[in-house]
Amino acid sequence: MIKLSTSVAEPFWLDLLPGVRVKVRPITVASMLVAREAVGKVYRDEDQTDVATRAGMALVHELARRGIVEWEGVGTAEGEPATVTGETIEALLDHWPAYDALDALYVTPALRRDEEKNASSNSPDGTSGEDPNTARPAA
Repeated sequence: MIKLSTSVAEPFWLDLLPGVRVKVRPITVASMLVAREAVGKVYRDEDQTDVATRAGMALVHELARRGIVEWEGVGTAEGEPATVTGETIEALLDHWPAYDALDALYVTPALRRDEEKNASSNSPDGTSGEDPNTARPAA
């Protein structure tokens, strides 16, 4: 069964690294469609080297740009708190542990939502206890 909700989901915090957390908007259909377009541009590019890797990166980067609204523990080279902009989000994602954490905690769960069981389950393996035994006894 698919569970529908009419409430608007609120932004939530994710702890990316020790001392670093980001507040993100829930991934919506609109943001996923824009991110898929960014992936499509990678596949249409003439240079097909590492296309799958670049496509995955494009998806994470686009969803991060659309999703991150606030953060704590992210600073400039001078040690001042960094404001959330497209440029500073890109700089954060250039830091591998932050990229990997955002992918694992924010993007991957959204992509796996379609794997949820929204229909009838398969029958369990084995013989049903309610069916009659049709096997003949051994001689």
